[in-house]
Amino acid sequence: MRLPILSQIRPARLFTSAMAAVSLAVLSASVPALAQSANQAGLVSGGTLQPAIDAWQSGDYRRARIIAEPLADAGDPDAQYLVGMMYHEGLGGPVDRPGARVLYVKAAMAGHAYAQYTLGELAYHGRGVEQDFQRAAGWYNKAAQSNHALAMVRMCYMYAEGQGLPRDPDRAAELCERAANTGERAGQYHLGLLYLTGTGKPLSYQNAASWFEKAARQGDGDSQYNLALILEGGLAGEAQPEQAAYWMQEASKNGVLPAFTSMGLLAYNGRGVPQSDRAAADWFRQAAEAGDPEGQFLYAVALAEGTGTSRDLDLAYSWAQRAVAASQGEPEEIQAERIGLRDQLQEMIYTRQNSGAPTQILARNDPPPQRVATQSAQPLSPAQSTAPQQNARLRTPDPEPEPEPEAEEEKEETSKPRRTLRD
Repeated sequence: MRLPILSQIRPARLFTSAMAAVSLAVLSASVPALAQSANQAGLVSGGTLQPAIDAWQSGDYRRARIIAEPLADAGDPDAQYLVGMMYHEGLGGPVDRPGARVLYVKAAMAGHAYAQYTLGELAYHGRGVEQDFQRAAGWYNKAAQSNHALAMVRMCYMYAEGQGLPRDPDRAAELCERAANTGERAGQYHLGLLYLTGTGKPLSYQNAASWFEKAARQGDGDSQYNLALILEGGLAGEAQPEQAAYWMQEASKNGVLPAFTSMGLLAYNGRGVPQSDRAAADWFRQAAEAGDPEGQFLYAVALAEGTGTSRDLDLAYSWAQRAVAASQGEPEEIQAERIGLRDQLQEMIYTRQNSGAPTQILARNDPPPQRVATQSAQPLSPAQSTAPQQNARLRTPDPEPEPEPEAEEEKEETSKPRRTLRD
């Protein structure tokens, strides 16, 4: 079996982690569920609201409501926002989303940046209100004027994509840089993408890696993932496979699905980690079970060939079918590769059942073709970087002692983005 080294995988697949909608792990309409401290919620400690803040942070939401509601009625913006969060999530009492929105508006009109940002999120996602990007941009802009970092990141994306705002890459870069310089990991991640794609910033793998590393050290999985590929492929200097493997494993701990598949390839090729077919197959299995189509494909290959796991054509066929079913919207060559594996396995199973002849998938002996990825014309698409395509890994088996069909010459092809952008 010939599998590629990590840097031979389509970079579009590894870099595709997100600009079309900022990560729900960082930006969410459900802001109350994310706020774990007074600072995160934009609440000012001290004063008459402090007992309510203390009760809220300790998880005594009923007491927090009892204390904060009179203060909200009296016009305290922090109290209005705190009570709005509890109404929104049903903390300490029943859910009351309309009531929450009324309180958010009151606090926002009083200049509360977190309330302004939350209203922007509700309008952006259409949560409880009609989706309206222009209205969302208006609330984000108010929050950004108060240096709300996540509002700056959201506006960075909207300017970059022309979503609710005129497309303006330079303004996008300015906002992302402001957010990144506050230490906000979402700003650091997206600024890294701007350098990676040359959008509003000069294309620079070195600067992209620098910002990805800052966010990666704060636990951002997609930044860890992108940084790993840059380091493994030597895109910003000399290749650093050990560091690449470290960050790729960290990304897998944060649930970045392609990282599981990439760890399998690193283990298979002994890049940055000890070579181990067993470890590779286990990574592919985890990726497959989590729903990664490429992981499903590679796990099917491993099962078909008995690489690092027991050979099982029936189970391989099952995973190949799933990989094909998950391939809608993928480039034609990727779909063809997965369909070819599925059909090949189906033929092998049929041959085994009807003739008892031995079957096996043969490894290619010819060198892998060099397929070069083209740059995407879409703004902020991480698919704009360039690197070789993943080579084909299987050839048609020859279960019967018949002459092999003449192999077709592979041609150079251009890749397209492998994944949707992170949401």
